[in-house]
Amino acid sequence: MQDRDQSVSLKLAAEARFIPLVQGVVEQGAAAFGLDRGKALRLTMAAEELLSHLAETSGGVAVDLTLTPGGWCVRADFSFVADPSDLWAMNLAAREDIGPGKSMDRLGLLLAARMSDGFEIRLDGRVVHLELRQDHAYEAANPRPVRVVDARGEVVMVDDPEPALIREACALAVDHYPAHLVNETFFTPGKAADMVARGDMNAVVAVDSAGTLAGLMVWRSPSERSVGFCGPYVFVRGGGTAGFLEARMLATVARTKAVSLFSELGTDDLTAENYELLGRLPLGRPGPRGDSGLGDGPEGVELDIRFRHLREDSGRAVWAHPSMRSFLEAAYDRLVLMRDIREADHAGANLPERSVFSARLRPELGIATLAPMVVGRDADRAVADHVRALTRDGYRSILFRLDLAHGWQATLAGSLADNGFSPRLVLPDAGMADVVVFLHG
Repeated sequence: MQDRDQSVSLKLAAEARFIPLVQGVVEQGAAAFGLDRGKALRLTMAAEELLSHLAETSGGVAVDLTLTPGGWCVRADFSFVADPSDLWAMNLAAREDIGPGKSMDRLGLLLAARMSDGFEIRLDGRVVHLELRQDHAYEAANPRPVRVVDARGEVVMVDDPEPALIREACALAVDHYPAHLVNETFFTPGKAADMVARGDMNAVVAVDSAGTLAGLMVWRSPSERSVGFCGPYVFVRGGGTAGFLEARMLATVARTKAVSLFSELGTDDLTAENYELLGRLPLGRPGPRGDSGLGDGPEGVELDIRFRHLREDSGRAVWAHPSMRSFLEAAYDRLVLMRDIREADHAGANLPERSVFSARLRPELGIATLAPMVVGRDADRAVADHVRALTRDGYRSILFRLDLAHGWQATLAGSLADNGFSPRLVLPDAGMADVVVFLHG
């Protein structure tokens, strides 16, 4: 359910004298939107550092600031005209060059990125949109001893499950399944319930005739044309819970405009014969229960990514770097997808000087997922720097996602190939167009 617009907007010039104004608006606005004091201060400090950076590098440029409540988070969106290359210090790998004993240039941007729970950079012509996100504080769920019981009587779906039921179902998923198969929001069940209430995630919950929680399945729409799901998570023996959960999900998404359905985290309870296998992602070897890392070796786990057409595919055009054309042709032929592949490369392009990548980290699993927000002339070095920094921090599975709707993203495949990445699977319509997932090593 979407709330009515409660955002707070501010127009100002990027000048140091306006920093106290931004501090006051963000701190008080974030508190009014429910962030606790510590979280509100972190978002305030990040916004302060960003405005200070703009005042130094693009003094006087017009800045639009919008502070928006997101149900489970608060977002501060800055819009301005400036060179996106100047934001390179928000990269995860920027700590290689900035900090005590190193260059202090752009330290403020490094701090802004680290104080935020997430950030996103979008380019709209010459306008840069930079969004800082701070999540509400939630209690973490830790795995509890598992006790599996038989389903009693008929298993049924719960219409419009209350938040408490969703929270308990998420906690049970954490109890029953290995961490690499569990949606990361389940580890903070309150956040998952708030995301469902907000409409940022969909959930279906099953119970048996005695009211015992029998299962859970969640999904989201990364684009209007696709749905990615996690599950099914089954907590009882018997009763056909997995099939009921899948049927409810399929009936729901069939009423949308989505044409593609794929598993983001599919469990062994999934009815595999109802889906096509897109590919497998090796994720390393899980440690003992409760261990936070993934090991190496032949015992490594593989994550199956499965796919299903929801309606006839009408075809579309995608961009591709020459290095990935043969992979795409084989994938599209196997999936019977009509695609017009257009080749793109950096030749003759007027690129920004520096690149900026997003990084989604699951340190407890040793998994990092990168995606480009700005691709610059330093792309080869930027990819290498991220691989080196992540490898040193113990990340054994490094993924990179490219959206083929954008030629500037597709061109990055060349730099990925030069740095040890290879394409492993295509997620149809998972972005503005198809998304290709690369794996390092």
